[in-house]
Amino acid sequence: MAESTDTSDGSLENASNNEPEKRLEDKVSPIEANSVTPKQEIQNMETHAQHLHHAPRKKFWHYFYEFLMLFLAVVCGFLAENQREHFVEHQREKKFARRLLSDLRQDSIFFESRIKVLEQRQNGHKRFLEIMTNPVQAADWEIMREFVPLLTGTSNDFTTATYNQMKTSGSLRYLDNDNLTTSLQKYYDVLLARTTRDSDGADKFFLEFIIPYMTKHFRFQDFKPSDGSSQQIKLLNRSAESDQELINIMGVWAANCDTQLDLQRPAQKQMLELILLIKKEYHLE
Repeated sequence: MAESTDTSDGSLENASNNEPEKRLEDKVSPIEANSVTPKQEIQNMETHAQHLHHAPRKKFWHYFYEFLMLFLAVVCGFLAENQREHFVEHQREKKFARRLLSDLRQDSIFFESRIKVLEQRQNGHKRFLEIMTNPVQAADWEIMREFVPLLTGTSNDFTTATYNQMKTSGSLRYLDNDNLTTSLQKYYDVLLARTTRDSDGADKFFLEFIIPYMTKHFRFQDFKPSDGSSQQIKLLNRSAESDQELINIMGVWAANCDTQLDLQRPAQKQMLELILLIKKEYHLE
């Protein structure tokens, strides 16, 4: 009985000694727990990397499609901007066309009036020359009667504001019709320029020759006689030499009248052609 008791005590003692050992093996220290987690994370990352490595790549057509879409977007934007600029320039072109047409119509009125005056002056020069060269000496009042109508102005009143602005600012490039641009340059830079230069020369001649002669030989009150009678008109210091001097002076003045007509008629013709061309090109009235 004693041995059995000892044996049982020994087994109990061994059992009590073994139980703590099993519990220690089952427990995991915090350090060991921390050392296990990074390893698992590394394994997970390696698995994810392998998954990405074996993922299917995008095909060539996918990249080509993306490039094509980007290219089309850029091209469409460029075309839209270009179309907008073209529309704006066309609007400016039509605006300038209207203003040019208005200026040319003003020139048309001027030409019609000025050419009529010059033609009347031509006929007046013929009558004046007949009186001055008649074997029978003309009376002073007869000379005055034919002389005064010849004193018409020569300065030109052309309307060139729009063309000058377009030329200075480079806006002539808005005109798509090269024929129109060439016609405008011919009209303004050639024909009107010649007419203006000749007119300036005539004004200078009038001031340097006609005015001095009038100051020396005419009386100011005779230009507007108070009693309405031309019989009282007198020329001062009149002689055969002074008459011939007046013939010479007015002969040059008549030649200038002829030159003005020779220059203004082609300009008027070009102006009328421009009006028709602009109205047809831009559908204006």
